[in-house]
Amino acid sequence: MDLIYAGFDGLDVTFQGAIPLRAVDAFEAAKVAAQETKQEAFAQVGKFKGHVAETGARGGYTYRVDTGNLGFTWFFSKSQKREGWNIRVSCKSATLATYGFEATIGLMYADLEAVGATVLQEAIARVDFAMDWRMAGDFRLDPHRFALHGTTKADLHGEEIAQHWQKRQCTGLTIGKMPGRQICIYDKRRDIVAKRKDEWWKIWGIDRNEFDASGDQMWRIELRAGKKHLKEQWGVTSWADLRAKLGDIYAHALLRIRYKARTWDEDENITRIADDHMWERCRAVTGGSLFEYTSNCGPGVVKQVMQEQQRQTIAAMMIGLSANLAVLSGVDKDQLWELPPLISKMIASNIHGEESGKEFKSKMKKVYRRYEIYDEDGVILDEGTIAAPAMPSGQGSAGVNV
Repeated sequence: MDLIYAGFDGLDVTFQGAIPLRAVDAFEAAKVAAQETKQEAFAQVGKFKGHVAETGARGGYTYRVDTGNLGFTWFFSKSQKREGWNIRVSCKSATLATYGFEATIGLMYADLEAVGATVLQEAIARVDFAMDWRMAGDFRLDPHRFALHGTTKADLHGEEIAQHWQKRQCTGLTIGKMPGRQICIYDKRRDIVAKRKDEWWKIWGIDRNEFDASGDQMWRIELRAGKKHLKEQWGVTSWADLRAKLGDIYAHALLRIRYKARTWDEDENITRIADDHMWERCRAVTGGSLFEYTSNCGPGVVKQVMQEQQRQTIAAMMIGLSANLAVLSGVDKDQLWELPPLISKMIASNIHGEESGKEFKSKMKKVYRRYEIYDEDGVILDEGTIAAPAMPSGQGSAGVNV
């Protein structure tokens, strides 16, 4: 087994403080626009840019703002009381994988400064750390080999356990419940294929065709610590607390919950059974410097993979819709050559002319705002740098600027 990737996969933080009224006004206008159009609306406050959802979130957060695939999901309250916990952020896994922990925190505070927020202190609400292991094709996860604190049955200590099976094979196991502590073990290749997260092949630095031909598997072991576990069990609320104690938190989790080298009989002393080599290697990884892990894949490359995947999705949708158009337009299945000119004429009618052209360009502008096209070095390209035919159209959203 080989360690392919290790790093933070989730991070939620709540901040005591507030955003200024000009940000509230911008987000409120965008939220109204989102509710009218039934899609997220663009908003800009100074250098802060994001798309505002139709609804907020539980906990008194009026606005939910997405800053992109390599950004964050922000939650803001309209309250101006600085002593309140009016700001929350959830980091995306691709952001943490691409930039690493420390750089992601820097980007987080850059967003807070850009939006004009006043921040008094932070409270860590959740932190996840993941390890991806390349395993031989004959590896099988056996739920019966998990032992909790020396007992023979997991449920004796009140841990919640969820198993996922496919074709008589366990493809995933989750022990614990948030906002407490969880350990998750699952088939990561199956996960990224199902969720169409092709950027992970770049993050791993693995050619997908080579991997599939090898017959190997990719298994993720993910350690999750929620707010209740962090605060009540370990006294972690601040960044300083997290940096000082996170290694111990994960080490304790991997000692309390163990994956054994084999199954055991009911009357057998489990403590005398060695832990599986995989579990020992996980402890070795978490025993190192957790906060220094990052991938070798730059943000430009990751973003390009995401955009190419979106382009393929849109192209597939267009082909499917073209088949519908052909039937409804009376195109004979033996004369499909008539279809391309029909589509071309339809598109031309929507881009030629002053009014039509203006509306189409407006839609394209909204797409530029949505995707922020990157080059391989991670530089954001402006509209004038990119050839218009390379951009997908019709992915519009309303916009508000301040």
